[in-house]
Amino acid sequence: MKVKNYILLICLFMVSQDINSQSKTINLPVIDFSKNYPAKEIRLQDIADSEYIPLETTDDALLSDKAVLTAVSDKFILVYEPLLGDIFVFNRNGKIHAHFNHKGQSGQEYAWIRCAILDDKNEEIFICNQIIQVYSLNGKYKRTLKINTLQNESAVYNFDDEALLLYDNVIIDSGFEHKTKKKPYRLMSKKDGSLITVLNISFSKRYSPSILQKEGKYERAIQIYYPSSIYYGSDFMIANISSDTLYKLTQNKKITPVLVRKPSVHASEPRKVWTTHLTTDKFMIIGEVLLDFDLKGGKIPIFMYEYKTGKINKVEFLDTKSEGGTFSFGSSPAIAKNMTAQFMQAPSFISIYKKMPLKGSAKKSVMPLREDDNPIVRIIKFK
Repeated sequence: MKVKNYILLICLFMVSQDINSQSKTINLPVIDFSKNYPAKEIRLQDIADSEYIPLETTDDALLSDKAVLTAVSDKFILVYEPLLGDIFVFNRNGKIHAHFNHKGQSGQEYAWIRCAILDDKNEEIFICNQIIQVYSLNGKYKRTLKINTLQNESAVYNFDDEALLLYDNVIIDSGFEHKTKKKPYRLMSKKDGSLITVLNISFSKRYSPSILQKEGKYERAIQIYYPSSIYYGSDFMIANISSDTLYKLTQNKKITPVLVRKPSVHASEPRKVWTTHLTTDKFMIIGEVLLDFDLKGGKIPIFMYEYKTGKINKVEFLDTKSEGGTFSFGSSPAIAKNMTAQFMQAPSFISIYKKMPLKGSAKKSVMPLREDDNPIVRIIKFK
């Protein structure tokens, strides 16, 4: 069964102090995207170990190639089907815990799934669409949060026990551009969806990863998807499209500038924006994306910034446990610090490990495996 690793745009929040895109960044390390940094190949197996969790395959738990891996906690693994509307909750060992689908038009249902959020501590799932529906892990309807996550292309994340974080993207609809918020970050109540606070981080000028394209009398949005912000355990690394400074946001709502980019995002057209792909205690992986909507695609340059030495290299990760022999960064699901996770297709997994067999407990955990089985969750743990 083929399962794609979909890149989700994860826009996260900053702090309740007034910070703008011109914040002082004296003595911060600088990444210069115009510089020809030394190239470096890194063997993934030298810096990380892998754990493999096959997701149980049953008549009631069959994942399509559109399935999205969205969270891996100490207890559960959450997977959803955006268009089909299925929610799958697996135990940490890969055994199915619950499966439900509440796709429909009633007040307790959803039309499709924009994103699904696991609140592990409260054992709740938040389904985001025109509004946010809250269910138990077994699919029992609990409440509705009247927060429209589609109107301004909001991104939503589980921040703490009481609050959701929302980010409102730039409004590109003709005639409504003036409604784009200079302060796009807000903290919303998990209990009733009420506004807790608008976070005082502002941008004097904002850019969008989307454009409107005319088709006769109508317009349609075209969007470039890339991970602009990413998990770092319970904290976040934020490379905002409209900022030249990369920040770390912690659970106590403190934001710390970490890195500055050159040339400025404001200096070029089309814009060259940065992305955060992975953060560990030792290094950060950063990419650069050209917002050229006529671009046919291509390889995103990847850079590694090492905290201890301050070195920056242009890197490629070699991976003996993947079909192409390289490791590709996408958008990591919610997971513990110094880890990332991704789907491995069952046929690919079988092919790889016929050539390089697993040993010991790893072999026992995944065998026997059939080509039409659900995917394996590969958890990569950085040393």
